[in-house]
Amino acid sequence: MSRHPFRKRTLAVLALSFVGVSYLAVGKTKTDGAASGATAPAEDTPAAVAPEPGAVEAPATPAAPKAVEAACPPDMVAVDGMYCTAVKQECIEWIEDPATNQYARCARYKEASTCVGERVHMRFCIDREEYSAKGESLPAGDQSWTDAKKTCEAQGKRLCQEKEWTFACEGEEMRPYPYGMTRDPSLCNFEKDNLIEKKGLRDQRVSRDENPMCLSPFGVHNMVGNIDEWVVLDKPHYSQLNGNRKMMSGLKGGWWGPLRNRCRPTTVDHDEVFHELQTGVRCCADTASTDKRQALAD
Repeated sequence: MSRHPFRKRTLAVLALSFVGVSYLAVGKTKTDGAASGATAPAEDTPAAVAPEPGAVEAPATPAAPKAVEAACPPDMVAVDGMYCTAVKQECIEWIEDPATNQYARCARYKEASTCVGERVHMRFCIDREEYSAKGESLPAGDQSWTDAKKTCEAQGKRLCQEKEWTFACEGEEMRPYPYGMTRDPSLCNFEKDNLIEKKGLRDQRVSRDENPMCLSPFGVHNMVGNIDEWVVLDKPHYSQLNGNRKMMSGLKGGWWGPLRNRCRPTTVDHDEVFHELQTGVRCCADTASTDKRQALAD
């Protein structure tokens, strides 16, 4: 099997967006633990949409409890609260018709989300920013799941579990978007067009200094848009596109294209060695592992 089994498919499908054909994001997606008031889209789709007037303002970075904050290093955010295992989120304004487009984006959700599952306590650390190589301001791209795992472990950290990433993005309020209920591309790096150039995908990553209001309820930056982030799936995915092979690799958040860019969806069917420009890294850690991280830093 090719090391890049989806690369040609990615570029071919992206190219369709320029002739008015609906875009399909790379891979397949699932919406684990999410319910919807209409047919739930399964992942991302290009088509530009203007920022909606009066969009929800991004939250101020909240202060974490001192005991939890002290358990995380300065480059990480403390996440402590009650995660909902299944959520109902009702879209009241679709950008595309979800009846005909499984990748439809939602411009606005009904206030507020409803927890229809269990509440489970979670406490962990997550990187405040997407990982960048030393001396670089752009998030690292072209990273495989295996690369991301090694990068995190070299820092005394680990890849985030799928549900950890989701909770850090949506918070206890179960927001569809980290900043609220209304889609707003003026806050985060997504909804870009002009995606293809001669050599492939056009690089439209932005540095960590941009989009300062693209924050989750916990104060984590750039969780949607900019670059897709690898996670460890909560449950194994058996990929029909790969001979029913068991996979634990998933992608969260979407990248700079006009995609779903929400907290709940997870892209699957990309194996542990798949990598393209838009795949990057964000790490998590247990709050008790601070000493190990400090030893590695020293």
